[in-house]
Amino acid sequence: AGLDPALDAPALIGALDRYPFACSEQLTSRALPLLYLSDFGGPERFRLKQEPAETIRNAIARLVARQGSDGSFGLWEAGGNDLWLDSYVTDFLTRAREKGYDVPEQPFSMALDRLRNALAYATEGATDDGTAYAIYVLARNGRAPLGDLRYVADAKLDAVESPMARGQLAAA
Repeated sequence: AGLDPALDAPALIGALDRYPFACSEQLTSRALPLLYLSDFGGPERFRLKQEPAETIRNAIARLVARQGSDGSFGLWEAGGNDLWLDSYVTDFLTRAREKGYDVPEQPFSMALDRLRNALAYATEGATDDGTAYAIYVLARNGRAPLGDLRYVADAKLDAVESPMARGQLAAA
């Protein structure tokens, strides 16, 4: 239904499903598209190892277990120091909540606080992919740092080189 035939969604989702490793980025990359599987047809079209809802619930649990006390996510264990990864995982958790999945409130709130706190200490404003993504995720959750966003739009937009970061700032 209006999809580009060159985009073979079943093959792409199948490849993610078969990927043998499971760091936080890979867990998120595997589970995130499953939130929108119904947009590409029924689950029988995809030949997945387990039910999509089970993969999503498992990813949520494993990601929350990898969250540090400061709200950040580690690749393989609790906590880390990668704002892009924190934004990516929090984006997935946001979208999972929007689709009706149970995401524990305290870890979710800690993840949003982590993004907000990281932005408070960003020295150059949101001119890189990690900080721009954090602003986008916060905006999606109604917690946009409007001062930071306005500062970047007024004073630093030329310093935002990544098209993805520009798009995330525009969406925020």
